[in-house]
Amino acid sequence: MESIPPSYTPSPPSPSYSPSPPSPSYSTELLPGEQTVEGTRRLSLQAQNTGVFRRITDNITLVLRDQQPGSITPVYGRHGLVRGHISLRSTEGLTEVTLKLEGHLRLETSGATITTSVAFDSYSLWSSSSAEPCPMTLPFTIFFPSTFMDKCKPQPLPPSFEDKYATCSYMLSVVVSRPRRFLSSFRSSDSLVVPICYHPRSRPHTPMLSRDVPFMTTVKSSPEEWHQVLSTMNATKNSKLTPVQCLLFIPSAQVYPLSETIPFHLQLRAPSSSLAPFIEKSAPDHSLPVSSSGEVTIRVYLLRQVIVKVFEEQKLSNRIIGEGKLTYSAPLPDNHHSYRNAPLEEGIDCLDWDGELRCTEDVTVGSFATNPLSVRDFIVLSLEPLRPVKCPLLAVKHFHPVRLVTDPWSDHGVTW
Repeated sequence: MESIPPSYTPSPPSPSYSPSPPSPSYSTELLPGEQTVEGTRRLSLQAQNTGVFRRITDNITLVLRDQQPGSITPVYGRHGLVRGHISLRSTEGLTEVTLKLEGHLRLETSGATITTSVAFDSYSLWSSSSAEPCPMTLPFTIFFPSTFMDKCKPQPLPPSFEDKYATCSYMLSVVVSRPRRFLSSFRSSDSLVVPICYHPRSRPHTPMLSRDVPFMTTVKSSPEEWHQVLSTMNATKNSKLTPVQCLLFIPSAQVYPLSETIPFHLQLRAPSSSLAPFIEKSAPDHSLPVSSSGEVTIRVYLLRQVIVKVFEEQKLSNRIIGEGKLTYSAPLPDNHHSYRNAPLEEGIDCLDWDGELRCTEDVTVGSFATNPLSVRDFIVLSLEPLRPVKCPLLAVKHFHPVRLVTDPWSDHGVTW
């Protein structure tokens, strides 16, 4: 049986168009006899943030709602609703009451500071040109912008951020204006300025496997949950050693919350002679020989890279924001190839470590990019001889880009 969709009335092309019956209306409300099969629960942050922020001066009081109880600095997210009220001690002789939301991006270049305005919204809450007298209390509701214009192109609004070469800050100000003073060309005004934090939130599109589940178990049952990062540690020509193949396994999403621990697994593959410098003399007995040459330090860490571009100049700063903890993993039986594409070649051995990574607590901003500032994050694998002159292996650092986000994955919709 052929199903024919209903016909709908097109939008009128001009005011002179004579419309036919309107299109049917739709609603999220259920009609009699209907039921919801499946729905996504949406949580409102304003329902959770019940605190009130107050800033008081002699003449002006600013009250901001929807804040965390006890918060020192007001915080707003992407498209954040800024609502509250202004109380005035006296309204006598006022000409205007203005609320301003401003944001500035300050970039350090060669001997100079360049400041870019990323937000400037001004709202007149009351003016003497209106017929009504100025009330003692002025309520307001505005929205935080999500973009700014850079060379006629919209750019994502950067979060509140501070680094060696870049600072992004926001403020909310109240200006109460009065007529010009006698023999003065300037208007008299009172102002109140409050620093605020713009903290856009983000989260991964998929959850990570629990770090309590052993790598060897999950990589066999769910190999798609892991991403393999390959790198090579070369050897000096005179040593005639085979390079060491490095396999770093990280959660496949490659988007990680700041507050969660990132599990990883490291395996090194090479002949026993090439792996010998990785074995400490004090370590328990292994099947591999112990070399008298300098040992190799193994590090896996999170690196944050801040890039500032001003005209043709680019400045870069690096900062380690999390150090990995490695635990030696006992070797598997020779016939166990759960996470190998093929059995190990003849004469090839392997060393395995399990590890965990986590951001330091002072990191509150995720990865972001906006012209002329970008913040990138990497998982770095570093293999470096303690005694480079004696060790036949050459140091290597491999940078793998990842994205850090502010919130953990959730199966519930959240309004931010």
